[in-house]
Amino acid sequence: MLQKMGFRIILAADKAPLSFLRSQFPELEWLRFKGFEPRYAKGKQQFLKLAFQVPLALWFNYRDRHFIAKLLQKTKIDLIISDNRFGAYSKTIPSVIITHQLNLKLPESFKIFRPLANKLNQKLIKQFSQCWIPDFQGQNSLSGALSNISDNFIPTVHLGILSRFLSAKPLTQEPKIDLLVILSGPEPQRSQLENTLIGKLAGVAGEFVILRGLPHLHTNEKTIHNIQLLNHAADDQFLQLISSAKQIICRGGYSSIMDLATLKRHALLIPTPGQTEQEYLAKYLAEKNLFSFVNQEDIKTTAFLKKIQPTSLTLPETSQEKLEATLRKQLQSLGIL
Repeated sequence: MLQKMGFRIILAADKAPLSFLRSQFPELEWLRFKGFEPRYAKGKQQFLKLAFQVPLALWFNYRDRHFIAKLLQKTKIDLIISDNRFGAYSKTIPSVIITHQLNLKLPESFKIFRPLANKLNQKLIKQFSQCWIPDFQGQNSLSGALSNISDNFIPTVHLGILSRFLSAKPLTQEPKIDLLVILSGPEPQRSQLENTLIGKLAGVAGEFVILRGLPHLHTNEKTIHNIQLLNHAADDQFLQLISSAKQIICRGGYSSIMDLATLKRHALLIPTPGQTEQEYLAKYLAEKNLFSFVNQEDIKTTAFLKKIQPTSLTLPETSQEKLEATLRKQLQSLGIL
């Protein structure tokens, strides 16, 4: 969309995000922008594990600002758009952060620290010129309280759903896959869920596909019993899988939720244990009857499959035309257009 407006775009990322962006936009310039890689716990104590890494994250935040400053000395840049990366901004040019997490959710056992955590979060976000929220406003919100703030500490705009499938439509065809599982997220939890589901589905009649979320692996397909495992799927293959699946299981990541909402597909969400954002989103969206959810530790039998409802979602449309109009308005307000 920004290309359509005539902008010269430089991608800056590292590892899997950079590989994904380069595969989506092979014609664009790119830079390797190394960042903080949090370490995750094997169990549910993710918050405590991540809390001890806050000093390291703040150090990487400083490194990101230094990287941006050096980049601006060498390259003429008019605007920075940061995908939830707090250090990717400059005080000398307009800088925008895209995030739905303006109000952090902490575990109940650590709720005494919520004001402090949100104060730090808002302080980091306030360094930007604007905050673009990938969500609808009001009763159709997908992120709920996560993007609901009591005071306007930064200029914000709701963009609607952002997805690579905004211009795509689910293919009209007879469903051939009984269950599609879309995995993502950090290790070791990704592998733990994969192994659990393989163990539960191996004895069930039907045709199952597990999209493992491992684009860096070279071999792309293997079969265990009646379960086809794919390491990665390009957009057209992903759309084909979504369209041909009777039922879908997915992690509770917000990007995956937006993709499914764009394609109007219901799914059973299994949030990563200990990731309070995903746990909140799964419960919130289940209460709105948009998705179903089950906790990973509750997958003891195949009874969880009964929670998946093969229904379509009813949400407002986010067209490319509407998104482009919103972007133009915001760029004008920043003096870019």
